[in-house]
Amino acid sequence: MAATSLPDGAKSWRLRCQIYLAHLGDHSAAIEIARQTITAVIGLERDPTEWEYAIPLITSALGWMSFATSDPAFEYFGKEARMLRTRRPADLVAHDGWILTNLIEMQAVSEQAAKVQAALEKLPKEDLAISPASSTRKEELEANSPSSVIVFRQVGNATTSEGKKVAKELESLTGKALPLVPVLDLVQARTALHREFPFATDAIDQILVDLVPRSHVQIRPTVLVGAPGSGKTRLARRLLSVLSIPHDVVPCGGLSDGSFAGTPRRWSTGEPSLPVALITRHRIAGPGAVLDEIEKAGTSRFNGQAHDALLAFLEKETACRFHDPYVQAPCDVSHVSWLMTANSLEGLPAPLRDRCRIISVPEPRGEHLPLIAYRILAELLTDQGLDFRWITPLDGVEIEALTRAWPSGSLRKLRRMIEVVIASRSITH
Repeated sequence: MAATSLPDGAKSWRLRCQIYLAHLGDHSAAIEIARQTITAVIGLERDPTEWEYAIPLITSALGWMSFATSDPAFEYFGKEARMLRTRRPADLVAHDGWILTNLIEMQAVSEQAAKVQAALEKLPKEDLAISPASSTRKEELEANSPSSVIVFRQVGNATTSEGKKVAKELESLTGKALPLVPVLDLVQARTALHREFPFATDAIDQILVDLVPRSHVQIRPTVLVGAPGSGKTRLARRLLSVLSIPHDVVPCGGLSDGSFAGTPRRWSTGEPSLPVALITRHRIAGPGAVLDEIEKAGTSRFNGQAHDALLAFLEKETACRFHDPYVQAPCDVSHVSWLMTANSLEGLPAPLRDRCRIISVPEPRGEHLPLIAYRILAELLTDQGLDFRWITPLDGVEIEALTRAWPSGSLRKLRRMIEVVIASRSITH
């Protein structure tokens, strides 16, 4: 590719050699390619007719930077990565160091890409000097830009009575590009989540690192596995909330059919699939779903099975053209974020595990108690309709008593203990 796509000249040949070296594993060459690519993007600002190439170039640069950080011996990104190496496995250290030292810079690059795209969309067609042959291509790019996606292109059998009803329901969404949730301040999101879940920092970082090079938020299918009461469900909900992803929590315990995939409109109980329902309710192309205790879904296939119904949503190849039985037409549900929780992997079929990233959520420990207790106190006040800013933190005696009674384990148990402590305050005072 390098031999045929670059012009002649000494500079060109140097770049070719760097590309060859990078493909052979030279991480310094990868960084140099990323630097030159970003330099090329900056040069495109002077020529609006070339702006449509900016985002692919930035994506390429981010890919080379990611590759460079995969070598734990590569010290380019500074001392933070070396400090982390003392407490993390080598294959994960580089990723954490990347987050800590380069998140802001890489996010700024992504924001610049979004600005270029926005400017491109605002320019009149004649200013871009686009020929009639390329005009159609530009319209396709704009319709499915990094910030929006057409989910519903048509409603099937729209002339029948049931079809007219569905067409009316989706009238404002059919053929329209629905927005995706933009990636905002990941550093701020990481800080907030670490403060709330100090025992799950590794799990949080594994999820957030995927969002660094992206223009919009989408979490790949993930199963959070941990002991009962370890805070998995709350972590999943807070993760989506902090990232500003509208979502629903679906309890899977006792779920005994394949209704996730929707039911045909010919039945009186006809309804859309879960991702289509989420998209139509929140009116965005990338909502989220938290499937709680996914391992407890029923395994009978008499009316379909939840695990089987999920498979079509978890791979982009099938999700981008999922044939919803209620819409009776292909729908693009590939931008939905799927987070699942499970107490164990027993009961999860192999095809489902194969399509998901499995992340372990450890049990909270006594050392995390002060931070966790503050959050639980705030929740208790909120549940009582009070302002959490009036919270009185636990004092040293209360913390010590709780630490002795709760060295680690279920947050539900800890919450009950804190309720007793709060109740005892009113008695002693």
